[in-house]
Order: sequence, then C-alpha cells, then structure tokens
Amino acid sequence: MADIVFCADDFTGASDTLATLARAGKSARLYLSPPRISDHPEIAGLDAIGVATSLRALSVKDGINRMNELVAGLSGAGGKIHHFKVCSTFDSSPRIGNIAQVADCFAKGINAHWQAIIGGQPSLGRYCVFGNLFAAASDGTIHRIDRHPVMRTHPVTPMAEADLRQHLNAQGWPDIGLIDVTLIRRGARALTAEIQNRMAAGETHTLFDAAENHDLEIIGQALHAIAVNTKTLCIGASSVAQALTASNGANDTPPIKTAPAPIPQRNGPVFAFAGSRSPLTAQQVAATRHLHKIEITPGNLMDPTGFADMTKACMDVLADGKHLLATLGDDAAHGIGGHELAKASARFIANVITQTRVGFLAIAGGDTSSLAVLELPIDSLSFVEDFDRGVPVIRAHGSDPQLDGLEMILKGGQMGQTDIFDQVVNRTETGFRTR
Repeated sequence: MADIVFCADDFTGASDTLATLARAGKSARLYLSPPRISDHPEIAGLDAIGVATSLRALSVKDGINRMNELVAGLSGAGGKIHHFKVCSTFDSSPRIGNIAQVADCFAKGINAHWQAIIGGQPSLGRYCVFGNLFAAASDGTIHRIDRHPVMRTHPVTPMAEADLRQHLNAQGWPDIGLIDVTLIRRGARALTAEIQNRMAAGETHTLFDAAENHDLEIIGQALHAIAVNTKTLCIGASSVAQALTASNGANDTPPIKTAPAPIPQRNGPVFAFAGSRSPLTAQQVAATRHLHKIEITPGNLMDPTGFADMTKACMDVLADGKHLLATLGDDAAHGIGGHELAKASARFIANVITQTRVGFLAIAGGDTSSLAVLELPIDSLSFVEDFDRGVPVIRAHGSDPQLDGLEMILKGGQMGQTDIFDQVVNRTETGFRTR
C-alpha cells in the first residue's frame, strides 16, 4: 500500500501536492473519494494516494462531518505518514475552513497521537519564521500574512493574525509547541531528539518553521524517523510532500516505477472559468487576448432562465471552435454567500463541459475548482506536467468518454503569470509535449 496518504482541503492545492510527489519520482494518483483496491487495482502500485475535497469552503460542523465520512477510507489506504493538505497561506477561520478541528478528526480516525504543522512553503514564497507566516505578493514583495494586500482582505477567511500558533489556537488548538529555525538548523538528529523529548512531555501539536528548502529536508528526515514508531499526521501545504520526498527517508524503499499514462489526442477549444475574486485573477482576465470572453453575473447563476441562457451562450462559442473565458462578474449587491456562489459556478462549469466537448479546461479559484471537479463524472486525477509555479497540468480519469483524458489546470486565485489564459491557448495549440 501507499507510503504517503494525503487529504487536501481543496483541489488546487491537491493538484500541487500531486505534482510535488510526481516530480520526486513517486507514483501518485488523486481520487475524489477514498479508493478501494477492488475498484481501483492501480493503487497497488502507487507510492502515494490523495483524496481531494472542498473542506476549505465548509463550516466547522460540515467539515467535521465530511472528515468523519472520509477517515475510514483514508485509514484503510495504508500510509506510513498521513498529510492533511491545507493552503500555503493557512487561510481559515474558527467558522469556515477550520483547520484545527478537522485535523483533530483526521488524527483520531487514523489513531495519530502527534500532529506536525509545517508552517512555510518557500517554493511558493511562503515563509514561517519564529511561528509567524510571511507571503510574497504578486509583485514579489514579502508581507507578514496579516498585512498581505490580498490575504488580509480575503472575502471569506481574511487573515488577521500572522502568528500561526495564535491563528490555530482560535480554531481549537490551545497548546501548540514551536520548533523554530534555530532548532531545525541543528540538523535532523538533534531535531528528532527534540521532538521525542517533547512528545514524552505530552506535546501533541508542534509547529515547524520553514524559511528555505533545506529546512524542509531536515524536517522530512526527522518526520520519517519519528514515523517509524509513532503514527503521524502532518498539516501543511505541498511543502509537507516536499519535505517527505526530499529526505527520502532512511527506511523508504525505492519508488515503484509505473508506465506513464497514455497521452490522448484530444481536439477541441479551451474552456476557462474565472471564479476567483483575487486581484491577480482580475489582472489575468483583463490581460487575456486570445479567448472570447463572456461575463456571467451571480444573478445569472441563481436564476434558472439566466443559467440556461448563459449555458447556451457558452456552448455556442465552444461549438464554433472558439476558445472561451467565462468570468464571474463582481456584483457586490448580489447578496449571495461565497460558498453558494462557488457551488452555482461549479454546476455551471459541469453543465457546459458535459454537453460540449472541449480540449482543455482551466479554472481559477480554489473553491470553484474543488466544487466543479466534484460535479464531474470522473473518479481520479493524475499529474501530466508543470505549467506554472504552483499550477500543474492534471488529467481526468473516469468511465465517461466525454471527460476521460481531459487535461486541465486548477489555479488558485493568487497563482500564475498575468497572461496565463493566453499561455493555455498557446501551449494547447503548439503542444504541451512532443507528441
């Protein structure tokens, strides 16, 4: 069975973790629900198994209920180490996307008595130093997370606290230990001893700084050492997968190599949907030149007639062979909650692409991406190649010939270069790979 089992709280992050594992030579597959080997015989040859969810968008009650539904399958999938994948900016709140209480539910279900929180992901410009989280903005400037121009004003979970211990304390973890960079840089042996001493003293939740990639390598070596005798749940971004694979663990067996998935010859236009409210996504939409644009209002999505009319408008453009970018209009007066709007957007995307063959799908927005994929008749996703930093190309697998083999990017609102949608068109027309 798989050495690493992860559960992601949204699909954009799940695909990034999938990519991180694949780059490290691990055979990995991302599922929409915990897989059973009787239904998915391919899992016998996988080094890592992931399950993607929309937990980040759920209330704390719904999140706990959903994790309770998932945890038996996650426990049965094997795993020397389990990973609860959360956003690299840790955006969450006591009410929505509660990390602490959902992680505790996960830990209880797999009988993990210690939880390791990895605070940074340097590869994406996320740095945790002395327990405080910093993040790069789109212009490269580094901000403390509570002063970040986007994250401090996040529409659902604004970050008002940079100290992750305080941030997670408000969600239900009262006593979080901190292992800062000065301890990490003493080396893996000293770090392992420090963790063991803390666990012996009763510490159950430990936050690790991560300011550079070498910090992750040391942390990964220590995690592998601890996991030999202690069931471990790691919480953090794709930096967790990076740590675990960078170290390669002294007791790991070489990864099982599997043949690459066949590359389907798939014709059709690009269908892109921008549901994120991020200023970067707004810039990306404005910069797009090579896709036909249709703006959809929240009212359109909530009204059956408007929904049908906009679906037909999009399908007509795609049926004509034109690349399409559908954008969600920013109508502040619509009075629709963020999660409900994301669900309606997801239904819209699924309605379009299950009725019209497209060559490539691109979705901007973590909540929208997560919910849209859950609406589709597919069962798993595999990594194809890197597209942009934190934005991999993934491929859908399922019994529906309309969607089996469909390649896509699921982009967080803050990810990607300004001309990302035009890049999608250019690269689908010229080929992502040598075919």
